Parts: sequence; C-alpha cells; structure tokens
Amino acid sequence: MRVLPLSALQQRFWYLCTTYTGDTSPILFLTWRIRGPLDVERWNAAVSALVNRHEVLRTGFLLRDGEPLQTVSPPKGIDTELIHVTGEAEAERILLSRTNRLLDLIDGPLVESCLLRLADDHHVWIFTMHHLMSDGASLRIVGREVRAFYLGGSEAAMPALEFQYGDFAVWQREQEAAVEADLAYWCERLSTVPPLELKTDHPRPQVKSTASEELFHQMGPELAAQIVQLSRTARCTPFMVLFAGLQVVLWQRSGGQTDFAVGTPVAGRVRTELEPLVGLFANTLALRADLSGDPTFAELLTRTRTTVINALKRQTVPFGRIVGRLGLPSDPGRTQLFQVIFSMRNDNENKQPELGELHIEDFPHGHPKVLHDMVVDIWRLDENGVRTGIRYDTALFTEDTVVTLARQYERVLSAAVAEPGNRLSQLAAQHG
Repeated sequence: MRVLPLSALQQRFWYLCTTYTGDTSPILFLTWRIRGPLDVERWNAAVSALVNRHEVLRTGFLLRDGEPLQTVSPPKGIDTELIHVTGEAEAERILLSRTNRLLDLIDGPLVESCLLRLADDHHVWIFTMHHLMSDGASLRIVGREVRAFYLGGSEAAMPALEFQYGDFAVWQREQEAAVEADLAYWCERLSTVPPLELKTDHPRPQVKSTASEELFHQMGPELAAQIVQLSRTARCTPFMVLFAGLQVVLWQRSGGQTDFAVGTPVAGRVRTELEPLVGLFANTLALRADLSGDPTFAELLTRTRTTVINALKRQTVPFGRIVGRLGLPSDPGRTQLFQVIFSMRNDNENKQPELGELHIEDFPHGHPKVLHDMVVDIWRLDENGVRTGIRYDTALFTEDTVVTLARQYERVLSAAVAEPGNRLSQLAAQHG
C-alpha cells in the first residue's frame, strides 16, 4: 500500500469537507440509462479495469499526527452491484440515496459502482466518486474509458499513464519554491478583499448549510450571438462578457458593493501527462471585481479582461495555499474569500448514444450540493442560446429570488451588449 501526501488541492477540499460537513458530501457521479442486451459481467470487468488503471480510484485516507495522508490499495478491481428494481421511482430513489449522503473519509468507501436492472434490456449505471479524488474532466475520462474497455479494449491499447495522481501530489509539493512569486501576487491581490454581502431571504446560519436547489434559465440565440460579437470587438472572450454581466447583478443584489471576489474553476491540467488522469486537478481562481467609480460596461469589461488574464497566468498556485498564506479565520457560516462561483461548462463529451448494440443516454438526476452561497453555471454558447444554471443555498435564498436574479442577469447582458458605453448606474436604472 502506497502512502502519499495529499495534493494541495485535496488539502483545500479536506478542509472544506471537514469544516462545512452538513449532511452530504461533495459527490461526483455518472448516471447512464442503458438500453439493449447489456453483458453485465463484461460491464463489471470494464469498470474494474478502469479502477485498476487509475490509482486515485483505489485511494483512501488516514490521519497521522492529525494530518491527512492518502493511501493507494493494490489493483483488485471493484464490484459493480446489480440491483433489481421495480420501476423508475425506485431507481430515482436509489440514485438520490447514493448521490446525497455523507461519506466517511477514513473508512469509505469513496468510489462505488452499481447497475439498476429495470428489465433484461434496460439498466441504469450509477458511478460515484468523492470530489477529493475527481473533478469534472475526470468524469469524462471515466465515461470514455469504460466505453473503451466494454468494447474489448485493453489497458495496453490505452495511452500509457506516465503519472498517477499520487505522483502529481508529490510533484506539486516539489514545485512550492517555483510558485512563490505567483503566490505573493495572489496574497497582495486578495489580502483586503471583503466578503460579498448579498441580500438574503433568510438569516445566514451560524454553520453553513449544503442544502441546495438548482434553477435553469435559457437565454435566446440572438443574445448569444451578440455576446460573442461584443467579445470580439472588445478583444476578450465570451467568458469575460458573461462574467462582467454577473458582476453587475451581484453589485445590484448587494446594494452597491463595488469590491468583492468571485471564484471560477480552471482545469488545472498544466502538464500533458496529467490530461488522461482521473483525479482532482481543477483549481479555483479568486477573481477580484472592481466596479468603483460607476464605470461603463465597456470599462468594466476592460478591467475584467485584465483580471482574468493575470489570474490565468498564475493559475498553478493551488487556492488552498493562498488561503493558508493569508491566514484567514475560519467561519463555519461562510466560505473564505468568495461566496459565489462562476463557471463555464462543457458537459457534452460523453454524449455518443451508441455503444455497440447498446443505446446510452443520461438518466435524470439531482445536482451537486453547493458549499458556497451560489454557483452560476453557463453552458457553451451556440445556436440554441445560452443555458444558465444557478445552484443556490436554500438556507439563504428562495426560488423566487433566484428566478428574479436569472431574469435580471439576462436583462443586464441584453442592455450591455446593446450599449456597452452605458454606465452601471444607467444599467441599474433601466434594467434593474
């Protein structure tokens, strides 16, 4: 059994999971509906091959002198439990129970696989992983490799894994001196950032809740095209336009706060050897907003562009190291540095419906719990428009408030792309 340090990213998640425990863990999962003549034994073997290939899927944790370490067990596969169910309602209940529970970080298990059999030719596969060992990109790798193994692929036919996740954790520790200058930048940038004080519908609990709901809002294709066009004119990206628009909404919801930070995830796979690995590589950048002086939206966009570019240049500094260096006090009722996350997502990679004689599609499921007050997800802009998802802490906000925020976001973006020379006060007066 290998005993290794946690990566800096895992250290941060360990802190979050042990400080804001709630009643559920951050669990990432794949849920596929599989129709057709599924060979259960072959599927079981494919999932086992995946687990044997990636050490992180055989990882547990222990405490030594109060410090967490990760332990890697030898490759021995995984049992995919086969459960006979009577219908959709029972399948949904089992899915909910497996993706909304509190996992024991020491005793586990932290990775599980099961097949729900609704009929001989109708199954649902549920694969769950604790967020300490996985990220969004890892889910796509899991799906791609299970498909390959099921179709008869062997590990020898896969790209060789030059690294395992534990090797990455060690390598990351060795780079500490190299990131010192970037760490100094982040500390100077974030040392005085105040918390974002959004107006909430309920008093903030003393201990942060993980209870959440998700609301979706679709913006039209015309607006999507206008966002892309403005990004080209302003020499920035659609992400920057969308993020600037969100800053305006948060400024309005906070009653005019002009200085705050918003978190945004980045893939964090800064070496080519890391690209085929399952593991927690996704880092989080704290982007400090500056809406002072009632700028025009175009001016805010310029500020946002500078902030994002400078952050991406220094994205290899683990967020946990920044928090540790700043020595921020722990507040069980509020996450550190930022309370809102903004993310642009691409969840379309595993959408190929056919797998040999099988047809695969998503099985309806819930949504990940949130450790922050709010998470705003944007899916790729295309001919269908802009799909927005807002996951929010139900201990703080009501659904009506989030519906209002989503509509307000669309109005702000529509006004901004139409007349980017308008000042924020004008946007608020016309489209608040």
